[in-house]
Amino acid sequence: MGTDTKNNILLAAVKVFAEHGYQAATIRQIVDMAGAKNLNAVVYYFGSKQDLYKAVMEFMFLEAEKFKDEIDMDTFDSLPIEERLASMIRFYCKAYYSIENDLDSDLFRIFVNEARNSSPFFNDVISRHLKPSRDYMCSLLKEYLGPDTPDSIINNCEYSITAQILYGALGWSIISGTVPEQKPFAECVEELAEHVVRFSLAALATYKNPKGS
Repeated sequence: MGTDTKNNILLAAVKVFAEHGYQAATIRQIVDMAGAKNLNAVVYYFGSKQDLYKAVMEFMFLEAEKFKDEIDMDTFDSLPIEERLASMIRFYCKAYYSIENDLDSDLFRIFVNEARNSSPFFNDVISRHLKPSRDYMCSLLKEYLGPDTPDSIINNCEYSITAQILYGALGWSIISGTVPEQKPFAECVEELAEHVVRFSLAALATYKNPKGS
């Protein structure tokens, strides 16, 4: 029963924080939605509203990382570097845009809200969950472009790849306003992923084989 109550509170918190944001959300709203008997349930299981929100953000990134399970790590390192880069790009697209249910939608809203107006806890969470993936992507770029490639170029290439993916989330109001026929990227994840793969590998090739070299 205790585990069920804790899980219910966490899932209720996701919905309430997604709808109201961290500041406006109340413990009463979360407890009522979770069907818990009293306000002390949050204190008992999580410690405070702040700690509950941190738990929600941890949960958010762990849910996104489930798409890594689709990568066969036993054979991944033996793949050509282009295929490993493509796999990472596909993972990023699925992690950000695969919205299959209301929970995914709520977690996506929380991420977008944090990216636009981050809470004091966001940097710590992304340093533990996003930085390792970014560092790995940079290592793949270094392998592809060559060990002597300046870090500034590696960083710019990484930014350029991830920006193509994140723009659909953080700039959706601009995209939908200027290109009203554009489908939400959650409805065309694979199409987006294959475009970013093709575009990025073509761009990287110009660094690897510059004109006149």
